[in-house]
Amino acid sequence: MRIQVKGETIDEAINNAMIELSTTSDNLSYDIVQEGTSGFFGIGAKPYIIEAYKKDDKEEKYKKESINKKEKLVEKETGVYEFKSEKTSTNAGLSKKEEKMTRDPEEVFNEAKNFLDPIFKEFNTTINLSYEAKVDTNTLVINVSGEKIGVIIGKHGATLDALQHLVNIVVNNGKQNRVRIRIDSENYREKRNKTLEALAKSVAKNVKKTHKDYELEPMPAYERKIIHSVLQKERNIETISKGDDKDRHVVVKYKR
Repeated sequence: MRIQVKGETIDEAINNAMIELSTTSDNLSYDIVQEGTSGFFGIGAKPYIIEAYKKDDKEEKYKKESINKKEKLVEKETGVYEFKSEKTSTNAGLSKKEEKMTRDPEEVFNEAKNFLDPIFKEFNTTINLSYEAKVDTNTLVINVSGEKIGVIIGKHGATLDALQHLVNIVVNNGKQNRVRIRIDSENYREKRNKTLEALAKSVAKNVKKTHKDYELEPMPAYERKIIHSVLQKERNIETISKGDDKDRHVVVKYKR
C-alpha cells in the first residue's frame, strides 16, 4: 500500500509515514512529491509531501495518481501543518502547590495580549486570541487562531513554546499570585501528543520484532518524557536518552 503524507520537514513527513504504515525507517521507501520550503518568516511556506510504502509490501502494481490530482493536493495542503502534540510543561516560577486562581482571568489575558499583539504584527499575518480560564488548576489557556498559523507554531511547536515561556515571565513578573499560562493553537499540543504516542508504540513493536535498538530524532525534554512514559510498562522494551543539548534523543532498546 502506498500513501501520501506531509510534514514541515522531510523527517516529519517520514515519521508521519512510519506511523501510518506501522513500520520504521529501515523498512520504508518513499518518493518526494513536493519539496518543502520555509518561505520568508514562514510566509509562503510549503510542507514536504512524500509518497511512501513498505519495502516488504507484496501487493499488485500500484497505479499512480495523475499529475493534475497531485497538483490539486499540493495546492490544497500548502502551508498546512498537522504534525502536532500535547506538552506537559512546567512553567517558570510556578509551584505545584498552586491550585486555585486568585487573579482576574480577563485581566491576566489582557496583560498577555498586550505583550503578544506587537509580536504577532511582525509576522505580518492575521491572528486572533481567545482564552479559557481553568480556575481550579490556576491555568489560563490562550488559544491562537488565524491565517498561516504554522509560522506561529514553529517546528515541533518551538515558536509556540518560546512565546509561552516569555508570556509566563511577563504576566507573573513582580506578582505574588502567579498564574500558569498555556498557549495552544488549533489543539496543536494534544494532536502532537497523540502523534508521539503512536510513534512510540510503532517503534516498540518493530524493536520487539527485530531485537534491534531504534534511535528517534532529537526532541525537547517534555517530548522525550512522553516517549519514556508511553513505553515504561511495555514488555521487553526499555528507553534511554542519549546525546547533548539539541542532539539529545530517545533510544528504544530490546530488553530480554
